[in-house]
Amino acid sequence: MTKIILVRHAETEGNFNGVWNGVTDAPLTERGQRQIEAVARHIAHLVQEQPIAHFYASPMGRTRKTAAAIGAAIGKEAIIHHELREFDLGDWEGRSMKELGEQEKLWEIWATDPHFAPPNGESPDGFSRRAVKIIGELAELHAGETVLAVTHGGIISCSVAYWIENQLSEWEKWEPHNCSITILERADTAWRLASFSDVGHLPPELIVEKP
Repeated sequence: MTKIILVRHAETEGNFNGVWNGVTDAPLTERGQRQIEAVARHIAHLVQEQPIAHFYASPMGRTRKTAAAIGAAIGKEAIIHHELREFDLGDWEGRSMKELGEQEKLWEIWATDPHFAPPNGESPDGFSRRAVKIIGELAELHAGETVLAVTHGGIISCSVAYWIENQLSEWEKWEPHNCSITILERADTAWRLASFSDVGHLPPELIVEKP
């Protein structure tokens, strides 16, 4: 069986303030720093039962910091993989979700045109296909092994929507928590969702409730 363990990065100031920071970075919050410590401890315990054969991380600062703590806890350094990066909004990066909705009408546009991309950015269709492709490639490359990847909410959402539900267009309904753990398992060509957005390792004060 192939096991893909997906960890979302810790909370950033952008997450906290409702800002789109797909391929731009924002500092981690104090809560995010504590989330990292908790998930690293948990992963260190997890690998005692299921050793990690391969360890990857997105190139973004928030994922690198999360992966560095996990790597120190398990004695393994993450391989940086560019395709694990978050949804790139191009020239519209760093703007608030509210502004994108009210000034650019982005959510209205995407509701009818998933191929629309902001200047120098990605479209929902393009991003979701990239996300599915990289997770599928890692599963093929490391068949029969356990892979750990520290990545982003969008990558995780797309992976679950496509590989588990075969409904890639509905990926946005899957929204993992910061420093949560999602586990996908594949036997031959059949995929199974072993867990989604598991935050059992985080104390209540480190879990951000979704609106």
